[in-house]
Amino acid sequence: MQQHVLLQKALAHILTIFDDGANKRRLLRHNYLTFQADTICLLYAGDYSLLRRHDELLVTRALAPGIVGLILPGMAEQFVTIRADSDCDYQLVSHDAFFTQIDEQQAHHQVYTLLLAQITRQYQREELLLGYSSLVAVQGAIVLLDRLEPTIRASTNVADFVVKSTNLSRSIVMKSMAFLRQQNAIEITKGKLTRINRLPDIH
Repeated sequence: MQQHVLLQKALAHILTIFDDGANKRRLLRHNYLTFQADTICLLYAGDYSLLRRHDELLVTRALAPGIVGLILPGMAEQFVTIRADSDCDYQLVSHDAFFTQIDEQQAHHQVYTLLLAQITRQYQREELLLGYSSLVAVQGAIVLLDRLEPTIRASTNVADFVVKSTNLSRSIVMKSMAFLRQQNAIEITKGKLTRINRLPDIH
């Protein structure tokens, strides 16, 4: 909880630096935003998904505020595409302009907080999904879903989330979920995750 509060404060501080009201745009629901490698996207409002650019693997779902696209200069392209799951307000800022403002506003600590949170989430994702059997990968995706914002979790179909997060076939995902439900490991109501009781293979 403390980490979440620190992250939200860091995001709010950084977004305020760039929020002049003049450069915001709206990405309508179900539309996609792909932007250049030397550009950073600041998200002020909305519900969005991050998709791996080359195959649309679901990286995560999130609620704004958020900052997407912090990668090293010189990369050929961004690794992710943004899909608006509701109307989203956003602003695009060049890499150079972003870090010039960060320097001028002495907001380095907030950027460190943001980057550490992103790295930690990536480590957690790899720990839960990579190099395991399909059953354990399904369990890992369910844990990732359970860690999302409650409003996101409550509106997300479990099977869809697991399929899109793992690239496993729907039949394998459905069989794994049926097994977990039979074992009383998870509880699902109307396709939505309501409770995780125990997932013994997740470390």
